[in-house]
Amino acid sequence: MKPLLLIVVSTVCFVGACSSGGRPVAARDSAVTSSAAPTRTVTAHPPTTIVMPDLRGMYWSDADPALRTLGWTGVLSKAPDLPNSPYRTHQIATQIPAPGQVIAADAMITLQFAQ
Repeated sequence: MKPLLLIVVSTVCFVGACSSGGRPVAARDSAVTSSAAPTRTVTAHPPTTIVMPDLRGMYWSDADPALRTLGWTGVLSKAPDLPNSPYRTHQIATQIPAPGQVIAADAMITLQFAQ
């Protein structure tokens, strides 16, 4: 059996509320006219929490914009470099909070870089 796609298009006009070319239209049997339809302004608010991504293996020059894109506004705490890491020098070797944790968008993130 094929899935059924149903598209419903509906237009509702109230007396004096429909417009043509951006101009109000008055109903013939009414003295009611309408000015421009009310508008609603939507303001984007930064998120209050983010899900911590896995930054291990990234360089800070890549990790910082990735975090900022998610809405992170916090500060970085740099822990001492980690010797004998499987990562290359200057790559992120460990992170706190751990990947997948939900954190405040302004939380401090502690990173340890490979030596």
